[in-house]
Formats: sequence, C-alpha cells, structure tokens
Amino acid sequence: MALVHPPGLTRFRTHDLPGSRRLTGWEEHNARALVGLRVTTDRPFDGTEVNLTLPRLQVARVSGSPHAVERDVRQIAEHPADGVVVYFSLAGESHFEHRGGRELVVPGQALVLDGDQPFRREFSDGLTELVLKAPRRGPVRPQVFSFRDNAHAQALVSALSGALRGPADWDGLEHTATDLLDTLLGARTPTADLAAAHAFIAAHLHEQELCALRIAAAIGYSERHLSRLFAKSGQSVPQAILNARLDAARSVLIEPVSLAEVAARTGFVSQAHFSRTYRARFGVTPRQDRAALRS
Repeated sequence: MALVHPPGLTRFRTHDLPGSRRLTGWEEHNARALVGLRVTTDRPFDGTEVNLTLPRLQVARVSGSPHAVERDVRQIAEHPADGVVVYFSLAGESHFEHRGGRELVVPGQALVLDGDQPFRREFSDGLTELVLKAPRRGPVRPQVFSFRDNAHAQALVSALSGALRGPADWDGLEHTATDLLDTLLGARTPTADLAAAHAFIAAHLHEQELCALRIAAAIGYSERHLSRLFAKSGQSVPQAILNARLDAARSVLIEPVSLAEVAARTGFVSQAHFSRTYRARFGVTPRQDRAALRS
C-alpha cells in the first residue's frame, strides 16, 4: 500500500499486503517508483520504502529482510531505467554480480551502475540503503567506492537523507544532487564543491580545530581556491563555520543539557564566546531563546 506523505514523498510497506502478495507488490512498486527488479527469497519477506520522485531524479530509502534481486534482459526490456543508479549501503552486506565479476558491498560503500545493464544483488542479512536514479550522461561502468571518506559523496548522502525526511526545496535538491553525482562520475562543478564543503562543516563543526585548510583538503581544493568559492556565495569560510555552529546550537537548545554542553558540542571555545556570537546573530542570548522555545 502506498501512503501519501508530504508533497513529493510516498511510503510503501509490504506489511500492509497479504503474505502471498508481498513479493509481487514489492516488485510492482519498484518498477513504478525506482527500478524494475525480480525478487527471490526462501523465507517470509518484509520491506519498507520511502520514495521521492522529482522531474529528473528518483530517490528512495529502502529497508528489507534477507532476499536477492535480479535485473535481467526481460526486466530491462519491460522497465527501462534510462539512467544511472547509485546505492548507498547503510546497513547489511550485499554481493553484487555483473558481467565483469562479483563484488562485496559493505555499509559505508556506494555502488554505481548503469540501470540498463544486467546485474544481481544478494542481501543475506537484509539491507538498509539510500538509492538515487538519475539520467545517464555517458557510459557508466560498475564501481564500488567508500562514501564515508569522500566529501562529495557525504554531501550527496546528506542531501538525499534530508529530503526523504520531509518537505524541502525540491528544485534546489535536484540541482545540487545532480551536480554532486556528476562530480562522483568525474565532472566537477562549483555548486557541488560548495555543497561538499558545507556538508564537511556540518559533520565536523563540533571540532574546535575545524578550519579552511581542513575543509579545502577534504574537497580537493587549495585554501585560496576554497576562499574564492565561498566569497562568491556571499560569505567567508570562517563565517560559514560560525553560522553552521550557531544554527546547530539553536536546534539543540530545547534539549535538557547545560548551555556549556551545547557550546562544547557545537565547537565553541567557551560558553562566553558562544553567548556573545549567538546574541550578535539572533538578537537574543541562548538563555533567553531557550526560555522562549520551552514556553
């Protein structure tokens, strides 16, 4: 059963179907919303999928019990993908078979493939993964890479995960995700590099030693080039770091922790510095803002 969620989002659960219809229902849903696959398993199957369909992209978060999927010539003919597919593994190992061989994909790795080439995937312990399908802009060879130590891939995972949690700037997401994917496939853009830099800041803002040099190294830029990139966006690198820290701190003010803990968790050198910069940005002190939020 597909349940309508906030604009652009749907959720599908095999749990809502009779047992005899679960595999067929899963296949039918994926053929409509993502990629047509044949599913096999020797045990009862349970799966959940949250989908986002945009004009050029299809995004999903998929969770399922142990099973195998196959995309063969018949599936390709009946349900052409006309694009590249990226699977970001979050939980559960899988084996990926294609014309070039067989590979193991573990959590923290991403699998990129041409959606219109045959493949088979086995999930012996079940899976949780993010999936992105996008238009193909050239030949795509199957590849497996780590996304945990790749700033651009991390930025893409962050953008997709955020969009699947609720309403977002769909047009902006599509543009950013397309640029980030192009970068992963070998074509860099300033938009993707800026998104990767912001994602790196968000992931490391609790570290007091976060600086332009570290961010530049993460995205493969010189520090000077990074500064020019941020200047074109209307702020300096230090301003971007400070604003990210202040936004993060404001989002956790409602939690039952001390203001000193909030400051430490978001990378401020002291509570006094935190309070001073917070008031300069938002016009109230953290203590005043916390009281207003709690009331």
